[in-house]
Formats: sequence, structure tokens, C-alpha cells
Amino acid sequence: MTGPIAAYLSLGAGIQSSALLLLAIQRRIPAFDAAVFSDTGWEPAAVYSHLRRLEEIAASAGIPIVRVSAGNIRDDALDPAHRFASMPLFTLGPNGEKGMARRQC
Repeated sequence: MTGPIAAYLSLGAGIQSSALLLLAIQRRIPAFDAAVFSDTGWEPAAVYSHLRRLEEIAASAGIPIVRVSAGNIRDDALDPAHRFASMPLFTLGPNGEKGMARRQC
């Protein structure tokens, strides 16, 4: 026999995931065991402010928000020691030709 399945919310702190979290807090949908925010390290200040507010509200409902990060995506992209971009970077050439920088995941 298996135990209960854990339910996690992928929280981007945008409209859709914030709405799902708030609906769970209000018990209008089943609660999550936790919400996970994957922090790029380079989000706008408004995102971090909104996330702090969500953390306060979620904590009062017993839903922890877990922040995970692998560093700062901007710093990684601009690091001259990296031979290839680690994220998709789209380019526009001098004659208007569209392209994408070489990347390595």
C-alpha cells in the first residue's frame, strides 16, 4: 500500500500560479503541501515584493513557499568564462536577420 501523494505548486509568482495558491489558501481547491519558487536571481523588484506577500499569506494557511535557485541567470549569461550561453538568447543581425546564440544546457 502506498501513502498519500504530495501536491506541489510550481509558483512563478505570476497571475495564474498566484491565483492557484490563493484559491488553495481559501480552501476553494485542495491545498498544496508546498509551493516552489524557482528563483532566477534576476526578477524585477515587484516580483520579489509580491512573493514576500504571498509567503506571509501562505504561511498563515500552513503552506510553505520554498525558494530554490542555481544562481543568478544574468550573471551566468554575461560571464565571459562561459563559451556558450546557458539560456536561449535571440539575436537580430545588422541586416535584420534573426538568430539564436549557441547554447549549452
